[in-house]
Order: sequence, then structure tokens, then C-alpha cells
Amino acid sequence: MSKLEQLNADLQGLAPAAWACLSRIGRQAVTPQGIPAQSLEARDCAYKATMGQVTDGHGRAVPLPALARALAGVDVEQAFLYSPQGGMPALRRAWAERLDARDRPVRRSLPLVTNGLTHGVSLVADLFCGPETPVLVPFPTWGNYQTVFGLRRGASLTPWRFFSDHGALDVAAFEGALAELQGPAVVVLNFPGNPTGCAPTRAQWARMHRALVDHPGPLVALCDDAYSGMVWEQGLQVQSPFHDLVRDGDSARLLAVKVDGATKELGFFGGRVGFVTFGVDGAAATALEDKTRAVIRGTISCLPGPSQAAVLAALADPELPAQEQAFRDMLRARYVALKQALLSLEGTRLRPRPFNAGFFALVHVDGEDVDAVRRRLIEDHSVGLIAIPAVNALRIAYGAIDIADIDELVRRLKASVR
Repeated sequence: MSKLEQLNADLQGLAPAAWACLSRIGRQAVTPQGIPAQSLEARDCAYKATMGQVTDGHGRAVPLPALARALAGVDVEQAFLYSPQGGMPALRRAWAERLDARDRPVRRSLPLVTNGLTHGVSLVADLFCGPETPVLVPFPTWGNYQTVFGLRRGASLTPWRFFSDHGALDVAAFEGALAELQGPAVVVLNFPGNPTGCAPTRAQWARMHRALVDHPGPLVALCDDAYSGMVWEQGLQVQSPFHDLVRDGDSARLLAVKVDGATKELGFFGGRVGFVTFGVDGAAATALEDKTRAVIRGTISCLPGPSQAAVLAALADPELPAQEQAFRDMLRARYVALKQALLSLEGTRLRPRPFNAGFFALVHVDGEDVDAVRRRLIEDHSVGLIAIPAVNALRIAYGAIDIADIDELVRRLKASVR
């Protein structure tokens, strides 16, 4: 009997009313053996490259001083009274100014505040996904897309192969999968992505962009920009796909939506401050903002004030740009160290996939069950990594590993394969 079957049997036998009242989602929901569960199993490991967050390498936070200072003096009104629906107006304006300062301004709504980026993705699913709506995602993909789109909305996830036989991002696979879409559909663009740790080159994005703007639609292009700007090599697409799609897309066939936030960009993992921005303006933007507020009202009601106040204060801090640069320099140094260390796996049954951005790397395991390797790493080597059975690969979250420990982590990974 599966875990889901056991849960449902227990409810049928012990709480019949609860069982009778469960919705379709309720009857199908079960906590997966995903990243949180695997991370919990690895909690006592010396090296824990499991959770997709940046630490000092020893489990402690790496706060930007601008945020730390902000939390020490949060305005009492902002902290103890309800936040306006859709977020603090000053924060929404400040984030919009940040977007316009980083990239060439395009028509867009004023960003709405969300309770983290997953909430932003879920709002898009609420608005645009129903049973059997096609949702184009890369494969491998972030496991929570299946929960957000598939479990909660009954949408049909359509994968496209991310890595080609030669290892590079498979643009032809994206073009082919996109061409097959008919009728209303959602296309998820997650660059840099989790778990791939990859961003497209500018030439690769140019092809993907052309395929999207030429598609007959109607399409919603969801730009999941959780790792916005975190690219570590030259020649990569740094700017969010959102801007090109809004500039060149036909509003009759394509709607671009941007989901981003302070989680990764400012290292504020516990703050849960995200944003959703629609690539329209005027009355269309007003309508979409109104509909989004209705969904927020019907789920979490409003957003927490202290974390919004902290982000607002940080955005106004003149030292923030330098602190962000230092934060990214730290991540880039870890990327370089891991890329170098992984060269030692040549000739083994461990094959690193290409990675160039974000703070993840995938290592394919040949000839052995990847979850068995993951458990062996925990039990015999005190190393915690995330197993992705769909591609028989291990995900290394190098944002959580001290640069001084990367060589030893890779040495233990190499020793774990029999």
C-alpha cells in the first residue's frame, strides 16, 4: 500500500466525515519525498548541500547588512497593522523602479507583492490554469511545478528535454514542444533554473524568443526569475525573458508574466517577499491586478508587514548595490571552485551536467540507483545532497557550501560510488 493509499484508508476508517468532505485535490495530496524531506534526513551531516538557499557553509545565514539593520528598526505601523491588499504601495513602487533601473523599461503593471515566489507562481496557476491546461516545463524541472500546476489545478505538464545529447541546452527540443501546443497554454521560463543551474546563451535565447513571439497562441509566458541575474559566465542571457517578450510580443497572442523577489536576489530566504508583474499596462493591468488581489484575498488575505518593511528599507539603503555585488561574488567564487573540483570525476560513473548560473549543479549517476547513492552519502560520508530520480542525478546546492569545503565534498561524493 502506498503512502497516499494509507493516508486515505486511515481517514476513511477513523474520520469518515473528513474523508467525505475532501476535494479532488485533498484526496490526491500527499507530501512527496522531495527536497524538504531529503534535507531533513541529512540534517546531521557535516556537509549539507541540500536546501536551495545561501548559507555561510555551516548552516548559518549570510544576511546583507542592509536587511539586518532594517529588521532592527521596523516601523511599528508596518509591523503590527495589516498590509494593504497586494502589498505596501511604497514597496511596489520601489521594486518597479528596481526593474526599470536594471533593464530597459517596458509596458507593465505595478508589481504586486506575493508571499514568496511559489505563491506568485501559484497565483498565475490560479488565474490561467484549469484541468488539462498544457504547461510547458523543462525536464528536469523544479518538482514543485507538479504540485502547483498539476495537483492543485489539474493542469497537464508537458516536458521538453533541457539537455541535448551533447550536454548543451536543447533549443530544438524547446522549439518542437512549443510548436505542438494548441489553444491556451502556459510556458514556464526558469532561467537560471532549479535544478539545472543553467542559463541560455544570448544566441540560444534569441531562438527561443523568436519561437515564442511567432507562436499563434494564445500563450502565457511565465518568467520564473527566482535567480535573476545570477549568471557566472560571459555570453549568457542576463536579462529576464520578460522584457524581450513584452517588447516584441503581440498582446493578442502572448501575455508575459514576471515572478521574482527578494528571496534569492537579496538572500532573504525567510522573508517570503516576492512579486508578480504582468506585461500589460492601462486598463488591462488594472483588471489583472484586481483579479490577482481577489485570489490573494481568498487564500492568505494579505501579506506580512515586517518582511515587506525590511525589503523596502533595504532598497532605499545606498550601500545595497555593493552588498549585492559582494553576495554574488561569493556565489561566483563557489561556482568556480565547484566547477574545478568536479573535473576530478572524469572517468568515474559520476557525470556532471553543464551548469553556468544560479547555485545548483547536477551530477548524473551511471549504473546505480541515485537514491541509494544519496543515502550512502548520508550514512557513510556525512554528505547531504538531493536525489532527482527522474534523471538519476544528484543536485548540489553549492550556495550552501563554504568554498573551503567544496573539494572535500566532491572527494566524498567520488568515494560514495561503488
